[in-house]
Amino acid sequence: MRRQSIRLVPLFSCLAASLVSNPTAIAASSVTTERIIGLPNYSTSSQEAPATLNGDINNSAGSGASLNGDEIINQEPEGSEGQLAVPPLEADLPITIAPDAPLPRIFYDISSAPSGVQRMHATLLEATQSGDMEKMRIAIETNELPPIIGFDEGETDPIAQLRSLSGDPEGSEILAIMNEILEAGYIIQDKGTPQELYIWPYFADYPLSRLTRPQRVELFRLITAGDYSEMQALGHYMFYRIAIGPDGTWHYFTASD
Repeated sequence: MRRQSIRLVPLFSCLAASLVSNPTAIAASSVTTERIIGLPNYSTSSQEAPATLNGDINNSAGSGASLNGDEIINQEPEGSEGQLAVPPLEADLPITIAPDAPLPRIFYDISSAPSGVQRMHATLLEATQSGDMEKMRIAIETNELPPIIGFDEGETDPIAQLRSLSGDPEGSEILAIMNEILEAGYIIQDKGTPQELYIWPYFADYPLSRLTRPQRVELFRLITAGDYSEMQALGHYMFYRIAIGPDGTWHYFTASD
């Protein structure tokens, strides 16, 4: 299948451009500006152990560490009063993961998930394998509310929204992506809480710097090497993921930014 390549656009490029084109606005400002940037948190749920391609990680238990959640403050340098302080690009922010931090437990056997999760997973998988986008309505209509599809809130029909994410008018590309995601390993996020979710693929909540070589091969079934390089700069997976609740509710199919 043709894999979609991701372009990570710096959040502050538009701001920088406007400052260059309108220097008067800078001179008029007399307020010292601060930017506070929160880094993403990653929940974990097991002791560190290498994942295998044919089953679960063994000897996992407990909740674990999070990615550096401290706030980084970019304050205006001394002596530059009246000038707007532009924060560094996200890709330049330091992201570190403790070498001994526990890793999330990875599951491959869907039979270990609750029955509701198994039913929704099977429904979605069957729809993606059929090649018929309309069969996704079965999964959508099972929900009390439609799942979140992408980030475009202007589209009210989830099927139309799915098609809009695909590179072809029939939606075959996005169905293929969903199929590969559903066949990947999954993790359980916030297990035992009201926010518990079953997330595919497990890369969505797994530090890229800790992937083994076989796991990187799994990842490259979904993304390109160029995508991987950009994700490494940010420290986390940014492609599509699917979330199902323990009761079988399909919560979303979207990508992080």
